[in-house]
Amino acid sequence: MYADRTLTLLVQPDQWARCAHEHTALLPGGGVVLDWTEPATMPEDDCAAQQFSVALPVPCLAGLAFDRWCRAYRSRPEAGRVDVFDQDGTQSPTTGHGTLGRPGALAVDRSQRLYVVEASGHAVLVVDLWAQRLLRRVPFGRTRPVDVAADCGRAAVLLRRPDQIVFLDGRRGPRPGPVLVDPCCFPGLAPTRITAHFTGGLLVLWRGGGHSAVASPDGTVQLEVEGATDIEATSNGLLVVARAPGQPFLRFQHDDECGWTELEPAEAPDFDGGALTISPAGRIVFTTACGFSSTAGSAARHAPSGSVVTYRLDSGHYHTRWGRVFLEACLPAGTGATLKFLTSEGEDVLDPVEATAPSRGSRPVPHPEQTPPLPSRELLDGLTREGTVFRRPNGPEQSWPNAPEGGFATYESQVTAAPGRYLWLKLCLTGTANASPRVRAIRIECPGHRLLNSLPRAWSRDDADADFLHRFLAPLEGTLHELEWRAAERAILLDPRTAPQEALPWLASFAGLVLDQRWPESARRTLVAEAYRLFTRRGTRGALIRMLELYLGRAPVIIEAWQLRGLGGMVLGAGPGGAAAPAVGGNARATGVLGRFAIGGVALPVKSPAGTSAAEPAGTGPALGQDSFQRSAHRFTLLVPGRLTEEQRAVVRSILDVHRPAHTVYEVCELGTGMRVGQRLHLNLTSFVGPDTGWAPAVLGQFRVGGDGIVGTPAAGSRVGDASVGQVRVG
Repeated sequence: MYADRTLTLLVQPDQWARCAHEHTALLPGGGVVLDWTEPATMPEDDCAAQQFSVALPVPCLAGLAFDRWCRAYRSRPEAGRVDVFDQDGTQSPTTGHGTLGRPGALAVDRSQRLYVVEASGHAVLVVDLWAQRLLRRVPFGRTRPVDVAADCGRAAVLLRRPDQIVFLDGRRGPRPGPVLVDPCCFPGLAPTRITAHFTGGLLVLWRGGGHSAVASPDGTVQLEVEGATDIEATSNGLLVVARAPGQPFLRFQHDDECGWTELEPAEAPDFDGGALTISPAGRIVFTTACGFSSTAGSAARHAPSGSVVTYRLDSGHYHTRWGRVFLEACLPAGTGATLKFLTSEGEDVLDPVEATAPSRGSRPVPHPEQTPPLPSRELLDGLTREGTVFRRPNGPEQSWPNAPEGGFATYESQVTAAPGRYLWLKLCLTGTANASPRVRAIRIECPGHRLLNSLPRAWSRDDADADFLHRFLAPLEGTLHELEWRAAERAILLDPRTAPQEALPWLASFAGLVLDQRWPESARRTLVAEAYRLFTRRGTRGALIRMLELYLGRAPVIIEAWQLRGLGGMVLGAGPGGAAAPAVGGNARATGVLGRFAIGGVALPVKSPAGTSAAEPAGTGPALGQDSFQRSAHRFTLLVPGRLTEEQRAVVRSILDVHRPAHTVYEVCELGTGMRVGQRLHLNLTSFVGPDTGWAPAVLGQFRVGGDGIVGTPAAGSRVGDASVGQVRVG
C-alpha cells in the first residue's frame, strides 16, 4: 500500500551548500542557523594592546594545563613559579616558591608528566606528577622554546631560531619532529603556539605583521584568524582560538567532508591574554588575573531573520501531489520557522534566483553545473501563503527512531501548493539577538497520500475541493501510515543494534536479563546481543572477563590465588641471621608447604615442627599448618587497568556479586596507569621489589633467560634452568 511512497531529503552539507542563503550560516554536519555578529565591547586601550601583541610574536605570557585528577597548573612568569589548584578551584599549598626562570607554557601528557617551558633558561622541565619530583631539565642552548603541547604519551615542543618541532617523552628525547615550513599566506610570520589535533597531527599558530594563521607543520594553511593569540584543539575536532582580552573565543569544528566550520563564539570574561586549554570535563578554560576561569556561553548576536531557498526537487512524475514535510529542528523560545512552497511542471526556469553562499561555513561545491535550477525570482516573490509547522507529540515519523539529541525535535507541515512534478521550498527563520532556530534536516513525502482515490470522484473533481480534502485527511492518514510502517518493520525491535534505546529493557527481558542503566548504551546493546552465549558460560572465567570488558571498554585480568603459589620466590633454608628451616618431610606432605617462601616481602610467623611459634624475619612465608587449600582455593583478584570512578567501582562489584561463582571470594585491584614496564605488572601480585637471599648482579653475556631468572609466566612443563625465550610466555 505504501511501497510507492518515498522521502525526498535535504540533509547533507553539500545539499545545503547548493541552496540560496540569506543571513544564514551552515551547521557542522549539515543544517542552517541564523548568521551572527560579535559584540563590539572592546575598549580602545584593549584594541591598541591587541595590535601591539599581534605585531610582535613574543613568547607566551602564561601557561595552563590539567592533570587526570582535575588539578589545574597555572604558570606565573613574573613570579617564577607554577600555581597548583585543586578540583574545587582552591589554590594548593604545594605552590612553587619562585625558583623557576620565567615559566611559560605548560602541558600534561597521558603518563601524567608535566612539561614546563622555562623561557629565560631556554629549557623545558619534565616533572613526574605521580612521584611529585623533577625528572629532568632539557636545555636547548640558544634555541628558544616558546610553547609545548601534549601529544598522547609525549610532548611536542615548538622552538624558535631555528624554527622547528621536537618531541620529548619523559626521559627520552629530544627527538626531531615534523619539518616546520613557513606558510605562504603572509610574509614575516613566526610560530608562537602549537597544539595536537584530534587526527594525530599538529597545528601551529603563526603571527606577525598584524596577521595570524593556523597551519599544519608542512605549511598548509587551515584557517586565517585575525588577532589570534592562542589555539587549543579537542579530541572531537573542535578548535578554539583565543584573541586579545575583551574579545570572545572563536570556535571551529572540523569535518572530513566540510573542513573547518565556524561555530558561535564563546564569551571569555576576565581573560588576561595568557593561555587557554580544555579541562578534563570538556570545558574551555583560560587564565585570569586571579587564576583561571571558563567560558560563559555564546557571545553571538544573531540576525533577526534569514531564509534558505532550495534547488529544484524532482518527484519523477508529472502532476504529483506532494505530501507532508518534516523538519528536524531546534526552536528555542522566541524563535520560529515557516515554509513556502512553489511547484511547476515545466522543464525550463526563467529568471532563476542566484545561488548565494551562506554567510559562514561556506564550502566549495563540486560540479556546481550539476546543481538543479533554483526557482524563478518573480514567482518566488509572489508567494504569500506560508506553511506553519507544529511539533509532533509522538516524535519523528520514522519507524522506531532513536531519541533526538541536542534539543532537536521533529516538526511537521504540509505542502500548500498545487500538484506539480517539481517543488521548491523557502525556509524562513526568525529569532532574537541571543537565540536562533537551528534546522538540521528536511524530509518531504513524495507523493502524498492517495485516500482521494478511495472517495467518490465528485468530492475531488474541483481542484480547490481536492486540495482541501488532501490537507484535511493528511493528519489521520499519516497516523495510519506510521502504524502500518511500524508493523511492517517491527523486526527492527528484535535487533539489539537497531532497537530504540527505550526498547532495550523489553528486548533484554526475553533473555531474563535486567539491564543496569549505569552501563553505556553501546555496552547494553552488546550485552543483549551476546546474552545467550554469555549465559551458557555464566560463572566461568571467560564469561566474567567478557562482561566486565563490555562495561569497562577494556579487558581486565583475573588472577586466581593458586596461580601465585609458585611466584613468591621459594627459599630453602633460613634467611640471613634467621632460625633454621623446619624439617622437610611430614610437614610438607601435610601442609603443602616446603620450608619458607616470601611473597611481596610480607613477614609472617612460622610454626616449628613441634608446634611452637618462632619469629621469622621479613620475607618468610605463611604459618605451618595453613595448607594450600585454605590459602588459595576459590579466591581470585580482578586487576583493572586504569582507575575507576565511584560509579564504575560500584557497577564492577555488582557484576562480580551477581555473575561470579557463589562460593568464591574476590578482590578488586585498580592498577591506575600501572608500572611503566609492561601493562599488567603489579607490585605484590605479579612482582616484588628488592633482592632475595640468592640475589646476584646480572652480567651481560653471562645471564640467560631461564638460567638465573624467568621473564613472565612459565609455560606448562618448563623447568627452572632449562627455560628459554621460546618456552616462556611474557606477560
